[in-house]
Amino acid sequence: MESSRDDLRARLVAAARAELDEHGRGRVSLRAVARRAGVSHAAPAYSFGDRAGMLSAVAAEGFAQLAAELDAPVPEDTSALAELGTRYVAFAQRNPALYDLMFRPDEVDETAPDLIAARQASLRALIAATGGAEEGNPTALTVISWALAHGLASLDAQGAIGSLTTDATPANLLAVYARVVEVSH
Repeated sequence: MESSRDDLRARLVAAARAELDEHGRGRVSLRAVARRAGVSHAAPAYSFGDRAGMLSAVAAEGFAQLAAELDAPVPEDTSALAELGTRYVAFAQRNPALYDLMFRPDEVDETAPDLIAARQASLRALIAATGGAEEGNPTALTVISWALAHGLASLDAQGAIGSLTTDATPANLLAVYARVVEVSH
């Protein structure tokens, strides 16, 4: 019974992701997801409680996917900060609707344990690259590095970076940042 419940949940998350990618977060509804998954209209509410619960599961899957991409080994001759930032921006470029949802506290249940755990996992590689955590919390350098990558991803999505100069790509900007951090340490 548990396996069929897990299978249903996975089908619904996949359907919600497809709705998100096709129509944007504003048009994702329990009913549309049920229709796409080929299940009763009550199935999403049964599995997730409400729309926020369903979107939380989609966002958690997004953070888990991001964590997996960031956790992949960084080549030895590459700056970890630049590489992780570049991967972060690339994830946002490949998954614009998902990336948008992942950072919308008004759309998800911020207390969902799976979402909290997946968010924390998505910082794991950056915490390691910036020297760990202090008293269980990311260091200031970790937060600043994440904020830079997040800001670049958001600006890139809006077309603001490309309008500056051809050299102002997220990857080039992240490489400059990594050099500054390395020099200051």
